[in-house]
Amino acid sequence: MSSRKERLKQKLYRFFHEKVESKDLLYLEKIVLLIILLAFTLLALEVNKSVSYKKYDRVQFRSAGATLYANLYYPTKTLSFQEKKPLIIYCHGIGSKRDFDLRVPIEFTKRGFYVAALDYQGHGESGGTIYNIDEATNAPALSQDCSKLLEKLKTLPFFSDVNESQVGLLGHSLGGMVVLINQALNPDFKATVAWAPLVNFTPPRYGLRWQGYEQYIPVNLLNETNSENLLIIMHVKDEVIDYNDNAVKAKELTNCTLINVTQPLIGGAHQLYSNKVLINSIKWFELNFFNSETINGPINITFIWNYVLIFLNLGLLIAIIFLLISYSAKFFRLTITSDNQSLENDRVSISKKKKIKTKIINTIKIIQILIYSSLFILNWLYFSSLFGLIGIFYASLVFSGVFLLIKFIAYVIHLWRHEIRFSRKHLKSIIKQEFNVNVLVYTTICALYFLLVYLLFSFYYPFAFIWPSSITNIFISMAIFPIYFSIEILFRKILYPLLNFIKSEKTKAKITVISAFIIYVTLMTLARSYSYLPSVLFTFIIFLIVTVCNTIIYEHTRTFSAVLISSFVIIQLFFSAVISNVIGIGAFYHLF
Repeated sequence: MSSRKERLKQKLYRFFHEKVESKDLLYLEKIVLLIILLAFTLLALEVNKSVSYKKYDRVQFRSAGATLYANLYYPTKTLSFQEKKPLIIYCHGIGSKRDFDLRVPIEFTKRGFYVAALDYQGHGESGGTIYNIDEATNAPALSQDCSKLLEKLKTLPFFSDVNESQVGLLGHSLGGMVVLINQALNPDFKATVAWAPLVNFTPPRYGLRWQGYEQYIPVNLLNETNSENLLIIMHVKDEVIDYNDNAVKAKELTNCTLINVTQPLIGGAHQLYSNKVLINSIKWFELNFFNSETINGPINITFIWNYVLIFLNLGLLIAIIFLLISYSAKFFRLTITSDNQSLENDRVSISKKKKIKTKIINTIKIIQILIYSSLFILNWLYFSSLFGLIGIFYASLVFSGVFLLIKFIAYVIHLWRHEIRFSRKHLKSIIKQEFNVNVLVYTTICALYFLLVYLLFSFYYPFAFIWPSSITNIFISMAIFPIYFSIEILFRKILYPLLNFIKSEKTKAKITVISAFIIYVTLMTLARSYSYLPSVLFTFIIFLIVTVCNTIIYEHTRTFSAVLISSFVIIQLFFSAVISNVIGIGAFYHLF
C-alpha cells in the first residue's frame, strides 16, 4: 500500500515539475503581463463607473404571469436644490436587453437620477412574450410592465429617497411604444421621452396579436389629456419604421414636442446614437422635474469612454483565456495525430519537386479554400433567403449531410480498394482516438475558462449579461447543434487539412482565425436584416470567439470531438438566451 502511494507521489512530482518548469514559461510571462494590464484597465473602469453610479441591484418582479428583471442604478450625485432624487425607467429596443445600451444609466445617474433599466416581456433575462395578455386585467402585458416595475420599486428601501412627483419613462423603438402606453395609462409617470417609437400599426404585426385590444396601440390610445410632458425624438430617414406614420402621427394626436434628427448617424438612423439625442432627453426631464435646464449644471456626455474601457477589458480577458487554453495543454498528455496521413505524405513528396510545381499546387489549395468558404456562405445565404432564420438550420443540415456522405463514400471506396474489412476493433480505435479522457477534460476546462470569466465580469459590471429565461429554451436550443457542427466541419475537416503545405502549426491556426473572421463578417453583412438586433449580433461575436478558442484547442489535440464539446458547452448557453428572445419577440415568427 505504501509503495503504491510512493509511486503516485513520484508521478505527481514528475508531472508538475516537468510541466510547470518547462521552457514554455513565455506563456506565463504573457499571462502575468496581461493580468497587470487588466488590473489597470479594471481600475480605470471602476473610476469611470464611480463617476456616475455607486452600485446596481438586480430587481425581480412579476407581471402578467411572467417573471421580469430590471437593473436599478444608484446615482453618485446629490442634488443641492432638492432633497430627494428623480427616477427614470428605461425600456430598450426590440431584440435588445437592459444592459446592452448603457447610455441612459451612465448619463442620468451621474446627474442625480435613479435609473431602472427594464427587460420587458420576452426580452433578455425576462420571461413571457410581447403578445402576452394579463388574465387578471385582460390587458396586454406590455401595457403594464413599467407600472408593475414601479410598484415593485416602491417596496424597496431606496424609494424613500425618490421624489414621487419626478418619475419618468424613456424608451427606444418597441420600448418607445411600451413607455407611450404605460404613461398614458398610469398618471404616476410625470414625463416621458420616446426615441423612434412604434406608434401606428395594424395587428397582427411585429408579433403583436392584439385583435380585440386595438385600443392599447398608441395610435388608438394617445391623446392630449393622457400624454402630458411627452417628447418624441426620431430621425426623418429612419430605416426601420416610417417617420410620418409614427412620429408625425403621435405629434398630431398629442400635440407633443417632436425633435427631428436629420444628420447621418453611426449605427443607422433608427439607433439614434447621438450626443444631441441624449442632451435633449436630459434637458426635457430636468425642465419638467426641476423647472430649469441649467439648475443641475452643464451636460457633459462621456458614455463613450465607458464603452472603450469595457471593450478594452473584455479584449484583455479574452486574450488571457486564449493564453490559458494554450498553456493548459501542457498539463495533459495529449497525443497529436494527423488529420489525414495521405495529405502529410503528399507534403513530403511535394517538397521534393520543383519549386514552380509546388507553388502551383499550393495556389490550387488556396483557391480550394476560397471556393469552399464561398460555398459555405452561399449555402447559408440561399437557405436564409428562402426560409428566413430557420434557413440557416437547413443550410447547416445540407452542408453537414453532403460532407458526411462524401466522406462515407470515400471511406467505403478506400476499404474496397485495399480489401479491408471493417471490424469492431477499427471502430473502437476511432472512438478511443476521438474520446480520449485527457482531451475531454482539457476541452471542458478550456470551455469553463470562458464561461467563468464571462460570468464574473458580467456580474461585476452589468454589460451583456446573456442568460436563458427558462430551462425549456435550453433544450430547444439543442437544435442549433447542426449549425456549429457544420462550422467546425468547414474549419477543421476542410480548410485545416488544405493548409498542410504550411509547416508551422501556429501559422495554420492564424490563417484559420483570419478566415473565420472574414466568413463571420461576411455572414453578418449578408444577414444585416437580422444582425441589427443586439442579441443576434452578440451571437455572431460569440461564434467568432469560440471558433478562435477551438482553433487553439484543435492545434493541441487534433481531435474533432474536442471542438464540438467546446462549442456545445459555450454556444449552447448563449444560443438558448437568443432562443428566449426569438420566442419572446413574436415579431419574428414570420421569418420561420
